[in-house]
Amino acid sequence: MQAESETFLILGITPEGRPFRPSDWAERLCGALASYDNRGRWVYSNYAQPVIYQGKIGVRVEKILQDADPAAYQFIMAFASGNRLKIEPEEEVIHPQESAVVQEIVLPARKLTFAI
Repeated sequence: MQAESETFLILGITPEGRPFRPSDWAERLCGALASYDNRGRWVYSNYAQPVIYQGKIGVRVEKILQDADPAAYQFIMAFASGNRLKIEPEEEVIHPQESAVVQEIVLPARKLTFAI
């Protein structure tokens, strides 16, 4: 007996093979579960994150979301179903490396001047 997948991917591909629009749909969908961290930065939930998989925009969803927040899970699944988006099982998903280092980039402040 094979264990049920713990992660799946919702791809922004229509049944006709065209990209789903708007192009920022994944960020908007994941934004429903996002919050601010203790430094005031917007962060996506560990349960649903926008990704690019094989050049296509998608959302990586952890199945634990179904237990952690049933309403959010239902919202995401209803969105995928209602828009007839492709859903791939965990075996097709490439997971980010655990050891990947995220570098924070701070841009220098710019002074704006206005001519009147």
